[in-house]
This record gives sequence, C-alpha cells and structure tokens, in this order.
Amino acid sequence: MAATVIAGDLGGTNLRAAIVDEDGNILLRRQVDTPESATRDEITAIVVELFRTVAREGSERAAALCVATAGLVDADGGRVLLAANIPGFRDIVLTPPLTDALGIPSFIENDASAAALGEFRFGAGRGARHLLHVTVGTGIGGGIVIGGHLHRGEHGFAGEIGHTIIEPAGPRCTCGSRGCLEAVVSGTAFARRARELIAAGKSAQLKALAAESGDATSNQLFEAARAGDPVCEAEIRHGGHMLGLGIGSIVNVLDPTRVTLSGGLLAMGDMLLEPARSALRSLPYGPASGASFALSTLGEDAGLLGAAAVAFERLELASGDEEQGTSRRRPSVPSKMRRR
Repeated sequence: MAATVIAGDLGGTNLRAAIVDEDGNILLRRQVDTPESATRDEITAIVVELFRTVAREGSERAAALCVATAGLVDADGGRVLLAANIPGFRDIVLTPPLTDALGIPSFIENDASAAALGEFRFGAGRGARHLLHVTVGTGIGGGIVIGGHLHRGEHGFAGEIGHTIIEPAGPRCTCGSRGCLEAVVSGTAFARRARELIAAGKSAQLKALAAESGDATSNQLFEAARAGDPVCEAEIRHGGHMLGLGIGSIVNVLDPTRVTLSGGLLAMGDMLLEPARSALRSLPYGPASGASFALSTLGEDAGLLGAAAVAFERLELASGDEEQGTSRRRPSVPSKMRRR
C-alpha cells in the first residue's frame, strides 16, 4: 500500500490540496482562492498548478491523486459534468491533465460520496461494515459504503439523498421536482421558510434580525429560535422530523451498520437532531427504528480526507486487479493507464 496520496477539495470559496498518509494524517496542505470567473482551460490550469506545487513540496512521491468536488461527477471518465458553485466547472475533463502533469494515477469523486468513504476510513464510521453518510448544509447530499467500498451505482450518481421525495405536493426543488428532502430541510429550505414567516407576519423577532442584514437566512431562523421564538423553533423541529423520516426510509432500504452526519446545519444541535432521532425511532418496521447517528469527526477536512480515502481505495482495487490478473497469467496494465 502507498504511504501517501495527494488529495484535493474543490469548493466555491477555496481550492485546497494536501498530502495525506494511510492513517489520515495531513502532512502538508496548500490552498488558493476559487476564481470568481474563469474558463474551463483557466480553471484546469489553476488546479493543475496547485497540485503540482503540493507534489513538489512533499517529502516523498505520492502514489495517486484524487479530487473531490461538488456537483455531478463522471468518476470513471474523470469528468465534472456540472459544479454550480465553481465557475468554469461544466463538462470539464480533469484527471488526464493531472495525470500528465504529475505522472501518477488521478481520480475524481463527488465530494459527498468522498466524505462518506473518508468518514468510513478515518472518522466516525470506523469499525462499520456498511455506512450511510448524510451531509446537511446548504443542500442535502450523501454517500453509501457497502462492504467497505464506496457504492457509486450504475451511472456513478448513487447517494443523491437530498432528492428523495418526501412531500409530493411540497415546495419546488432546484432539481425541478417537488417535495425533495433538500427542498424541505436544508439551509436553502430554512432560508425560504424564514422569508415566508416574515412575509406572513409570524415572527417579529426574525423580521428584526433579517432587517439588519437585508435578507433572511437559516442562521437567523436558528438565532431567533434559540432566543425563544416558538414559531422559528417549530420550523426547525419540523425540519428535523422530516430529515429523520427521509433518512429512515433510506436506512430501511440499505440496512447500514451506522449513519454518519456532517454539514453546517448540525450547528443547530438537538433542536434539529432530537426530532430527527425521534422520527427514526417512530418508524415501526425495519432497521430504521434501531438506527443510530454518529456526527462527523473530520470537520473542515472532510473533503480532503474523503478524497484521500478514495485515492487509497482506487489503489487497492487496482492492486487487487493486478494480483488477480497475475494469477490468471494475464498481462497487467500499468495503474496509471487504468480508467476504472
């Protein structure tokens, strides 16, 4: 097994890269600001130079590289189909330029899926055999680990937990459907409900908070709730209930060993999580009633450590293929030429 890999976390604010060892220790890290506007060629050049810098500064040669990014990702093709929060990231082939520049195998993965494997390998999912990871932030995402390996599905899009429909007549989601989990409970959903409460005149406290910043946000909804506004607290608790029902439905399908959660909305604490746990326990059939939450232990490094976990997994799979090929007396394919 390789001693180190290079991991990347590409987000709307920062493009980050690090060298990570097998135990999840970050040995070196660098970051640059995500450009506010850039063409595909320009953003590719920036990313390649960032990883080239990290590789050059590392004390030893890394065995592989993996990039985690938000949006729709074609992992096998090394391509970002769409990442709405990163200008220029639309239908961009990223891994071949990285492989050419660094001379090591390069991979790409959706950031929520990568976070699932990172949690499984380095964080709150250690010791589990099957894992469901849910990210609860501006949107709702997730990833699935089955038998120790990331489950990508037929088209590589498995884990789109936020687009599980739980209210068919509910609010319109950004995906075009109605009543998706993400449209009911997420940072975006709570911000929408905050604006609706203000428009309906149901929370003077929330209105005052929004007036200070010029717009209502999920943070202001929570601030008003924490200050004792019963209407705002009811909104958050309802969101937690719906989150628990959505997760419970998926748990009943997958029967995971553990459910791990990460994301900015977890700052709402038990006001959000207690109703979610209660909703899980209320489901009378299947494994959901006994499911337990474990909060992420990776913090702000979840993206980097998730990417590192994917890189290590890809190397392990490639090594297994080579061993199997040798046992069958088939010629092996150099790992850097593989497109898994």
